[in-house]
Amino acid sequence: MLSENAEDYLACIWDLGQRTGSEIIKTTAIAAKLKLSPASVTEMTQKLAADGYLNYERYKGVTLTHKGKKVAERIKRKHRLLERFFCDVIGLRREQSHDEAMKLEHTVSDESVEKLNQIMNYPKVCPDGDPIPPGDGPLDPDPDLSIHLTDLDEGEKGIITHLTCDETTKIKRLISMGFVPGRSVALEERVPMGGPLLVQLDELKVALARDCASLVMVRKC
Repeated sequence: MLSENAEDYLACIWDLGQRTGSEIIKTTAIAAKLKLSPASVTEMTQKLAADGYLNYERYKGVTLTHKGKKVAERIKRKHRLLERFFCDVIGLRREQSHDEAMKLEHTVSDESVEKLNQIMNYPKVCPDGDPIPPGDGPLDPDPDLSIHLTDLDEGEKGIITHLTCDETTKIKRLISMGFVPGRSVALEERVPMGGPLLVQLDELKVALARDCASLVMVRKC
């Protein structure tokens, strides 16, 4: 299993490649970005090359192997999705979001990150506008299968796929009420005169305002 330090190296090399447009990254550039001595970087890159994560050419630099690229993209995906979560859902500033993401990117599970991805409606870029690398699974819900909770008929059931909203306050409220991807929901009744929807959320009965219900996307079941 790779250490967090090794993952940082691979993510750094991937990031430098994205920003420079070059596959070959000099060890001096890695040392500058990670604020490490060139000797330390040379030692680590040679080790990663021996383990199959890099191709190392003396005096030229390093390139990511397919194996190394997969690890780097997984870490960068986690980091950028966590940044979006901390910015959009928690309401932290960009700088804080970056710092918090750095703390968790190596330890949070892939499954947890994909749940955040669903909650945030599959964002394409991080708060700084950089693209979020694709994951191994489907990136977006099928638009032909996901409908608004408000479009269910009385008595129909669905599985929550994602929430569609850019307002942090509303997202927080829905999450606190239990409207998260994967949960079962049934529309029991529409209260007349523009009243709330009475829904069954697993074993819990909830009265949900229609404007909030329209933000919950479901797949009929």
